[in-house]
Amino acid sequence: SVFESDYRGIRTSQRVFVPIGEDAELWDVTVTNTGDAARDLSLFGYVEFSFHTVSIDNQNFQMSLYAAGSSCADGIIEYDFYYEPWTYHHFLAVDQPEGFDCRRDDFIGLGRTEANPIAVEQGRCSGSAGTTGNHCGALHHKVTLAPGESQRLTYILGYGDRAVGQRRRAKYAAPGAVDAAIAELAQHWRAKQARLRVATPSQDFDTLINTWTLYQMETCVVWSRFASFVEVGGRTGLGYRDTAQDTIGASLANPAKVNQRMRELLHGQMAAGYGLHLFDPLLFAENQHPDIPVGVKLPTVVPGGAADQLHGLEDACSDDHLWVVGAVVEYVKETGDLGFLREVIPFADEGEATVYEHLKRAVDFTDAHVGAHGIAQGLRADWNDCLNLGGGETALVTFLHVWAARLLAETAVALGETADAAAYTAMANRVAAVAERELWDGAWYLRGFTKDGVKIGSAASPEGQIFLEHMGWAVLSGVASRDHGLAAMDAVHDKLASPYGLHLCAPSFTTVDDSIGYVTRVYPGVKENGAIFSHPNAWPVIAEAILGRGERAMEYYDALAPARGNDAIERRRTEPYVYAQFLYGRDHEWYGRAENPWLTGTAGWMYQAATKYVLGVRPGFGGLTVDPCVPGEWTGFTLTRRWRDAVYHIEVRNPSGVSAGVAQATVDGTPATLTTDPLTGRTSVLLTATTGEHEVVVDLG
Repeated sequence: SVFESDYRGIRTSQRVFVPIGEDAELWDVTVTNTGDAARDLSLFGYVEFSFHTVSIDNQNFQMSLYAAGSSCADGIIEYDFYYEPWTYHHFLAVDQPEGFDCRRDDFIGLGRTEANPIAVEQGRCSGSAGTTGNHCGALHHKVTLAPGESQRLTYILGYGDRAVGQRRRAKYAAPGAVDAAIAELAQHWRAKQARLRVATPSQDFDTLINTWTLYQMETCVVWSRFASFVEVGGRTGLGYRDTAQDTIGASLANPAKVNQRMRELLHGQMAAGYGLHLFDPLLFAENQHPDIPVGVKLPTVVPGGAADQLHGLEDACSDDHLWVVGAVVEYVKETGDLGFLREVIPFADEGEATVYEHLKRAVDFTDAHVGAHGIAQGLRADWNDCLNLGGGETALVTFLHVWAARLLAETAVALGETADAAAYTAMANRVAAVAERELWDGAWYLRGFTKDGVKIGSAASPEGQIFLEHMGWAVLSGVASRDHGLAAMDAVHDKLASPYGLHLCAPSFTTVDDSIGYVTRVYPGVKENGAIFSHPNAWPVIAEAILGRGERAMEYYDALAPARGNDAIERRRTEPYVYAQFLYGRDHEWYGRAENPWLTGTAGWMYQAATKYVLGVRPGFGGLTVDPCVPGEWTGFTLTRRWRDAVYHIEVRNPSGVSAGVAQATVDGTPATLTTDPLTGRTSVLLTATTGEHEVVVDLG
């Protein structure tokens, strides 16, 4: 990120970045005199140190104040947490400073703020340091600049003690070291971007897919809800369903991180088949807090073990474990790493099994936990955390069950497990038949049943007549017949669509009903109760693409696209390049305002919806399918896609102005044999080369 300022003849630029492989942040600062007279300047680099343990800050703040200390030597400020002799941070500049402050109140001054620090007004630091209290890193440099002259300074904020800081200073003091680190970081991202590049008639689409949605998806995979700064940061751990879904889309750009996350999730699966809804994999794996050496006992922090994080069915969510089936299968399709399925990973509570067996346990768990109608039990909740059905039943998980069973059958075929392939195909067909019989409500699918058997999401319901999140899955899972799929998606359009995206349910609940869940205790138009919840907006995009309705798919994509909110930023109020968790719905006075940007599964799912279903290029065990579904007005698009060790340059032409269906295609100038895609039933192209560079031309028609 680059921060720039032009003020009274002084231009400054501060580039902030984390070099590859470093536990440190660099500030690359350039100051330029744009005036016609020499200038004598004082520059102050400043950071307020943040205590690293959120729970201590929130629950025992005095401990943070009494345990913190700081000092400056050799121009390096060292900040320590005295209760933990292994915990240090440092702040320094490559050039030696004129002065420093280590105490926040001495630098800023009593009764002042960062807008008017006393040290800046006086033009000097006081040299403060010591133990306890609030600490900072403040470094003062004096600079004289002739007209047109520039000076560059490098600051380093890092983890480690003063000796580590000295090594870092020496490293980045070397000529060209900072520029080399910037170039390496840029190349790191260019390599990710190069794995999939698109050029379509929509500039917003291209900007989001080529850069920003990829970046947001990557951010979610790396942070994975470990810290939600919007919600204070007190939540620590992997969200099971969140992490699994984030990885589904990220296998192309970051297979190594995805592999790590899948191992953590599989280790966080109970032998019965369900997943631990929230757990810290380091704490779980090491049987201790990752920052506390073995044997150390602290006065207010008690190292926990794996047993502290295990929970029974009363706290299990009915969907968590099914998402990991999709994550693993998508990873193997992308990478070709069939051997991963045979690796052995422990369960959270007892025993171990191959990855393939973990997936079977997940699907079998749902098959064993159904309600009176044969529909999957709701347990604590499903994807919708505010639908707390308890002994009730959930349509969403039933559709996910069919999806996961079919993926497992496909995986069994790839592994040569023919008996399993037949068994899980039969399971999927059986559950699909039950779902069609029990959940079709005449114009759309029920959301489920309460524990007393009352229908949820029915035309007969006084409130919450229709829900969004499961409707696309009826199509994606293959449960819905074409007639039912079209009717259900038409109902979504008629009752849930808006200029800002699709609402999660309608009408919003205004009467508390705990048999349905906490959703009835949320204000109308907020979050799960009738807001435009971003995450499930991707699933109707996919469903419409499967149904062949390209205009409708792009209508939904564009409505939620952050870039489309740039011209109404006064209403949206969040960054116009990342998805937010939700936008207030039409039942709220802030209709269209976005909240909680960045850490949302929307990014991963919209990336998949756009690339695998609208552009229609999706990986399989034996090839890369090309099956686009675009607006008829698109004359075509181009796409470069890496798959395993092959690079495909794909040009899709649309001379007839249709949405879907491949009329003809060539691969490296040779006519390609067209196939029928099992998901959509349309003619498509299957690209099977796993090495080399290839030119593909596809005509829709």
